[in-house]
Amino acid sequence: MTGPDTNQDGIRDDIEAFIDVLEVTEPVRKALKKDARSTQENLHYDFSDNTEENEHKALEIAKEDFKVIACYEFVGVQVRDITQTSRTITALTYNTKERTLAFLAYNRLLNGSGGTLLNPEAKYCE
Repeated sequence: MTGPDTNQDGIRDDIEAFIDVLEVTEPVRKALKKDARSTQENLHYDFSDNTEENEHKALEIAKEDFKVIACYEFVGVQVRDITQTSRTITALTYNTKERTLAFLAYNRLLNGSGGTLLNPEAKYCE
């Protein structure tokens, strides 16, 4: 379900190719790849069962999104651009029915949970 990842960097090859052709600075490209990796992470798990273990893992994965946002802000990406970019990466990631259903199962476990935004710092960028 995760799709081909030839270089084993956690980003599906087609999404990485899309990011690689964008005319952006290298720090922004790294932030985009961090976003893509984070967005795809939940596809590595079966969240179809509503268990405490699955809920804990889903929350752990979701916390990475705060690091992605902090990284985007650190490299100077504006909030509107962060939103648009994340929507595009999400659309590319969940581009099949199977992937969309997996995302919905993951998202159901989050049950509206939230968190605290992190300060934009280099340590949140890879």
